[in-house]
Order: sequence, then C-alpha cells, then structure tokens
Amino acid sequence: MSETREQVTVDDVKRKAPGTVTFLDVRKHADGEQIRGALRYDQKKLLEATNLTLPLPRDGEIVVYCGSGNSCTAVAAKLREQGYRGAVALEGGFAAWKVADLPTEPVTQEQPIPEEPEAGIHLL
Repeated sequence: MSETREQVTVDDVKRKAPGTVTFLDVRKHADGEQIRGALRYDQKKLLEATNLTLPLPRDGEIVVYCGSGNSCTAVAAKLREQGYRGAVALEGGFAAWKVADLPTEPVTQEQPIPEEPEAGIHLL
C-alpha cells in the first residue's frame, strides 16, 4: 500500500520538472500576485462541492496553496476524496513561495466550480 502525501514544501516543488505540477490558488484575498500558471478557485465553493469535475489531472500532482498553508490542507484533502489522488497542500502557502523568491504573475480571475449532477437525481 502506498503512502499518500498530504503536504509538500517549496523545496520539494522546486525539484520537480517544470510543467509537471498544477498549482491551485484558493486564497480568499489574493494580493495582486499568484504562483505562475496557477488556477484560482473559491475555497469555500470547492469545500462545499459534492461531485467535482475540475479540468485537472486526476493522477498528476496538484499543489494547493493559500496564504500561509493552513486552510489549503482541507481543500487538498477534499480533492483527494473526490478522486484527484495527487492533491497536496503547499506547506507555508504563498508566503513561503514569496520568501523563496520563486516566479509569480498577476492574479487571474477565479475559475467556475464544475460539478456533475449526483447519480439518481433528475430534474424534470
């Protein structure tokens, strides 16, 4: 049985090949910058969703981050529960990324949260 990682450090991410990690920004109030290439999603909506169909790799590494690394842990756990097996939280969040002086870009717009209807529920 393989062990599931729940968190990664900035150093862990730096060792990955470029383009092999998908970043998810779930900060409530982004301060004008985000990790380069990150997708932004509303944290509360992600946690409330029941049948997520995000355009993310189900087996690839998804690094979820918030401001300081606390609330993104719950989002990463929710994603794993929904079948996104490689979802992990970034220890220290965006603050750790900035301290490491890694690439950022201007904040992008939040993405909608796509969901599939629950099985057995049909609207007339």
